[in-house]
Amino acid sequence: MNLWKIHAFFFAFSLAAWPVPSGADTGEGPWSGEFDLGASAKTGNTRSTNVLAKFRLGYQGNVWDHRLRLDALRKTDSGNTTAARYLAQFQSNYELTDRSYLFAVARGEWDEFAGFDYQTSLSGGYGYRAWMSDRGSLALEAGPGVRRSKPEDGIAETELVARFRGDLNIKIREHSDFGQEVNVITGSDNTQTEAITSVTTRVTGSLGLRFSFTLINNTDVPHGTKKTDTTTAASLVYTF
Repeated sequence: MNLWKIHAFFFAFSLAAWPVPSGADTGEGPWSGEFDLGASAKTGNTRSTNVLAKFRLGYQGNVWDHRLRLDALRKTDSGNTTAARYLAQFQSNYELTDRSYLFAVARGEWDEFAGFDYQTSLSGGYGYRAWMSDRGSLALEAGPGVRRSKPEDGIAETELVARFRGDLNIKIREHSDFGQEVNVITGSDNTQTEAITSVTTRVTGSLGLRFSFTLINNTDVPHGTKKTDTTTAASLVYTF
C-alpha cells in the first residue's frame, strides 16, 4: 500500500472541492481563520527562546466544509534546540444534515524529540454534532484510516488505524471561550493522543489572548524517549 499515492489522491480531490475566493466578494463570507502567536525569551545566566505559531483557515459552504491547520513549536536553550514540532492537517466535511457529516482528514507530524522522524495518516468516517446551542457546541468523529510512521531507531511502517476526535467549545463569559479538543489515532503499533485545552479572551473585535495546555502521548516510543510531552503557552490571537 503506497500511502503517498493515497495522500496525493486525497489532496487532488479536496482541491477540486475547495472553492476559489473571488475578489469581488465583500462583507462577511464563508471564509474564516485565525493566527495564533506566542513567544518568550530569557537572557542572563541562561539564554532561551520559545516560539509557538498556529494558523487556521476554514471555508463553510452549503455542503462542503474545509479546514486547514498548521502548527509550529520551537524551543532553544543556550543555543541548543530542545523542542521542534511541526504539524499540517487538512480536513474536508460533507454535510449530511445540520448535525451529521462525513469527513476525510490528511495529517502529517514531524517532531525531532518525540522518537519519530514523522507520523502521517489519512482517515475518514462519520461526524456528529451532539450539542449545538448559543452557549457552545460538541462535535464527535470516528472512522478508520491508515498511518505511516518512522521511528528514529527503526524503519518506516504502514498500519491500519482508527481515529477518534472530540471538539468541545463553551462560551463561559461574554468575551471568553473555553475549548477542549482531543484527537486519538490508534493502531497495533502505537496509540497517539493529542489533548488541547484553551481559554480565549477577546480584547477587541479581532484580537484576543489565549492560554493553552497541550498534551501529546505516544504509547510505544523508542527506548530513552518519554511517552508524554506537554506545552503550556500564552499567545496573541488574531481572528479574521
